[in-house]
Amino acid sequence: MTCYFKTVKVATDQNNLAHLEEKLVPFLREFDFFSIHDLTEESRTWIDESKIKNGLLTVQSMHTTCVVAVNELDEPCLVGDLNAFFRELVPHDKPYLHNSKIRTKNLCADDKKCDRNADAHMKSFLFGAASQTLMIRDGEPLYGKWQKLCLIDFDGPRERQVVVQIMGE
Repeated sequence: MTCYFKTVKVATDQNNLAHLEEKLVPFLREFDFFSIHDLTEESRTWIDESKIKNGLLTVQSMHTTCVVAVNELDEPCLVGDLNAFFRELVPHDKPYLHNSKIRTKNLCADDKKCDRNADAHMKSFLFGAASQTLMIRDGEPLYGKWQKLCLIDFDGPRERQVVVQIMGE
């Protein structure tokens, strides 16, 4: 059994949906913190670098306001719908305790934005998981017809770290 490990940096935006599809611009709002990054092709590169032909690829976000997901990304309206759904379900400007003056734990002296990001944490809890594991067969990740691997940041713009581990033979 071989194990390959890599840390990847991803620079996220506040919201990058307009870059995916211009028609989404009228549906975006000032406090949409939803930046989605396709990691599908990179996953193939990581597998090539690892030289592993059969095994498992695990991708994990090192941040509590990001998720790693497998879903349909080539249909921008679906991604726009996800953004709108989470904006309505968990609004940015609600008076969350995490954002209030009564909070005394895990304060960010050098980054005040992280003291006002309760909505990003809640969206991460609701959306899914910090990691995804995919099977590798014959040197290729197994994806369904429309599936893509992505990092979603609910609190950008930031520089994020994603950790990759590939195990197999």
